[in-house]
Amino acid sequence: MNFVVFDIETYSPSNLERIDTNEFRASVIGAYVSWIDEYLAFLEEDVKDFIEVMRNSDLVIGYNHLWFDLPVLQKYADFNLLDLPSYDIMVEAEKKIGFKLKLDDLCKANLGSKKTDSYEVYKHYYAQKNWAPLIDYCMHDVKLTNQLFTKIREEGKLIYNDLLDTKEISFDAPKPGKLVEQPIQAASESIF
Repeated sequence: MNFVVFDIETYSPSNLERIDTNEFRASVIGAYVSWIDEYLAFLEEDVKDFIEVMRNSDLVIGYNHLWFDLPVLQKYADFNLLDLPSYDIMVEAEKKIGFKLKLDDLCKANLGSKKTDSYEVYKHYYAQKNWAPLIDYCMHDVKLTNQLFTKIREEGKLIYNDLLDTKEISFDAPKPGKLVEQPIQAASESIF
């Protein structure tokens, strides 16, 4: 199965302080591309290249990518990105336990690792054109997400801490597929 694991970092052209996927743009996309076994970074001018990578994969994997990353990237695409065969680890966990878990919490419980920074720190990197730490931050999240996905594929489960207990989540197996291209009317039209 050819798959891509990805994460995006965003910026707001109008310096909007709240999260708005219609307003946000992609500053950096980090990706693990399985068929070449490499981690790659894409800047905003390369987003269309990344969209082609997603289009050519059997499965697109992320953490909260269905509700955040794909809606942000939709403005760069000429087809509905939600039609891509996707596996969203956060959404899959929420289906089983009834609430959303933070990526950082799952990583600490399952990998003994954590995220490198917070949104409050990295959001300034784009404005400062400080690309190296922004790319590093994004790629670290991709590596963590890929490690969680590997664990799900190999073991079918992850653990999480719920107050004083450690609990287990059993995951359904990812279902790869190929995108049946269905162009939308105009790339500028929002589906959200």
